[in-house]
Amino acid sequence: RFLLGGCVRGEEGNLLSSCSVCVSPTPFPLPTVCTGTDMKLLRPSSPESHYETLRHLYQGCQVVQGNLELTYLPPDADTTFLKDIKEVQGYVLIAENQVKQLE
Repeated sequence: RFLLGGCVRGEEGNLLSSCSVCVSPTPFPLPTVCTGTDMKLLRPSSPESHYETLRHLYQGCQVVQGNLELTYLPPDADTTFLKDIKEVQGYVLIAENQVKQLE
């Protein structure tokens, strides 16, 4: 499905809902957008669930709508889940981490 100009089109291009102005599907895929966080330096109650939450939020994400806050990551954290991020529309905070590098 494509959401373009208020129109919803199926995979074959047929109109699934009404709209005032319709645009043809773009030849390139739309970026995957995810929601950022606003925790600042608040210490998480569970470091394990904090890491899993970050991984779940940003896995496959290309555009972070809001802030990208990478805090309190453990030394063995695998940060490859960040590899697809191309744009952050808020601020980037990298602080209080034990991990040696971000990938």
